[in-house]
Amino acid sequence: MSQTAIYWLAFLAYSGLVVGMGFYVWWRRRHRKDAEDNRAYWAASKNLSGWASGLSISASMMSISWSCVYGVQLFYWHGIGGAWLLIIPWLITMGGFYWFAPLFRRLDAFSQPELLAKRFGPRSRQVLAPALIFVFIVWGGAEIYAAGITIAPFLGIPVPATLLLIALVVGAYSFTGGFEAVVSTDKIQFALVALFILIMAIVGLNAVAGMGAAGELLSVSRSAPKHAPGAPWYVSPGMAMIVMTFLAYLPGWLVETDVWIRLQAARSDQEARRGVALASLNSLVFVGILPLLIGLSALVLYPPVEGVIPAHLDDGALIFNALMRDYTPAWLNVLLGIGLVAAAMSTVDTCGNVVALSASYDLIEPRLQGKWHPERLSRLARWSSAGAIGLALLYALNTNSLQDIFYLSSGVLTTTVFLPVVAVFRPDASARQAHWAAGFGFAGTLLFYLWESHGNLLQLEPQWLAGTGVGYILFGFLCSAAGYFTGKPVNK
Repeated sequence: MSQTAIYWLAFLAYSGLVVGMGFYVWWRRRHRKDAEDNRAYWAASKNLSGWASGLSISASMMSISWSCVYGVQLFYWHGIGGAWLLIIPWLITMGGFYWFAPLFRRLDAFSQPELLAKRFGPRSRQVLAPALIFVFIVWGGAEIYAAGITIAPFLGIPVPATLLLIALVVGAYSFTGGFEAVVSTDKIQFALVALFILIMAIVGLNAVAGMGAAGELLSVSRSAPKHAPGAPWYVSPGMAMIVMTFLAYLPGWLVETDVWIRLQAARSDQEARRGVALASLNSLVFVGILPLLIGLSALVLYPPVEGVIPAHLDDGALIFNALMRDYTPAWLNVLLGIGLVAAAMSTVDTCGNVVALSASYDLIEPRLQGKWHPERLSRLARWSSAGAIGLALLYALNTNSLQDIFYLSSGVLTTTVFLPVVAVFRPDASARQAHWAAGFGFAGTLLFYLWESHGNLLQLEPQWLAGTGVGYILFGFLCSAAGYFTGKPVNK
């Protein structure tokens, strides 16, 4: 049997497993009292343990795009200082979720649009939900894209066909099982992803040791190809890039819907916090330490020449492909390939679930309550989940840059969702302030992103900001703040 055939057998076996779990969840729900309860479909009946929610959060963050491609790419680009651009802001975010978990759960809102609707009226859902749909379509598309370029060579089929296969499998178990199926499959996917990243770190370190270059693993960080001129090694991306990354990530991540959902679905405050603590530990190891070791190993094994990254690494996006091709046996590649598939699906299903939640639960269902039978609403929720995966697939077919994707999507969370959620906690805030902050922030971010991507914004930016390439996020946030303050009613 050829190696490609073995890959196909492994892929089909794993796909059959997760789709079967989705059908099992569907069959079990049919025999429960909440069979036609849409809130149970979205919230897994609010009965998740800390272990389940923690592994689900971990599996979503330990994705092929974040930790398996982009995280390693950052450490290859910047050396140890790359930690400032992903793992450090994520751990700070996890600390925020741990602290605020009881407060968020007391709000009894399963999504941020629902939270705003309770305070400012039903129109708030229509204002905020489109931004969340955009963000998670982008994230889901990024994950499908990263999976396609990595897995397609092993399956021996074109990248678009690989993208379609992954989308079909995730759409199938999301359609049948909803959020409960997403969390159930995340447990298996977490184990496979963790094993994959651990093995790849060992492979990289063994290859470096075989070259007799183990002593260079730390010093090589200074030769990273995108080390900012004049910056110390421990802040190698440069302070401007680090500050802009914190601005882009931290506010938006703290109101990130997929983590928010898992907090709301936990059975108690204690279990919610336990889940966040478990996810933080897993993130430190599998999004921080092990990707760091893989990135530094790749710097030794595939060093840039005069600052130019070797062409076969595709700017660092194909480091895993190179390591698997050059340093792992065929039988191990099959296991690692399944780990890649699991990494992709664990994030695609989460993003698709949030898109479907925003479209169905926040936009459509409030208009149909009392008009449609619960069973019909349940079918709408299922088709929304499948449709969300389809939209992510369309985006994946038209993208080619993970860095651009992550900054734009995270930036939209910061510029569009953060201030409206803050307004909920301010007694003097008005609905118009929340709505204008969301609308101005979303439109401003997209507009300034287009200007910056075409080079038109560079003339207005100081040099330190223009060098980051993400100045549009600062301008988008200023637009959101302007909407918030100009929307404040003037007291007579």
